Amino acid sequence: MRLSRSHGFTLIEMLVTLAVFAVLLMIAVPSMRPFLQSQSVKNASMDISSAVALARSEAIKRNATVDVTANNAADWSQGWVVSQTTPIATIRKQAALGNIVITATPSGGSFTFDGNGRMTTTGATFTIAPLDKTAPQPLCLTVTVGATGRVESTKVTCT
Repeated sequence: MRLSRSHGFTLIEMLVTLAVFAVLLMIAVPSMRPFLQSQSVKNASMDISSAVALARSEAIKRNATVDVTANNAADWSQGWVVSQTTPIATIRKQAALGNIVITATPSGGSFTFDGNGRMTTTGATFTIAPLDKTAPQPLCLTVTVGATGRVESTKVTCT
């Protein structure tokens, strides 16, 4: 009599493995929320920084006025557009960002770089916060844009 070896899993072994996986997943998912929130805030900070750098470099390259205009002046997380003023040309559009709120100070819905790469105003500050601040220590950032186009990002306490 020949004994053949089994080359797979039994149904019981597979169900036990899936049950253990499900329990581990239920433990891991709630602890991922703060991580995902902080990543959203960091990504928004980098998106704003890259838009500022692009607008400044395009203003210098084109020797023209380049605007960064919010789709919604009260909440920059609804997206923005980097565009040349004269002749009118869209350089980049930023889509809306989910689960965060971005407010600007001063509360204008745009800022402008002129042909020499300087802002036409004194600068801008963006406060980026998650929509849901129930995490133990939610990450909030401010992105400060100086009149020369220098960008600085700092952690702040969420309010």
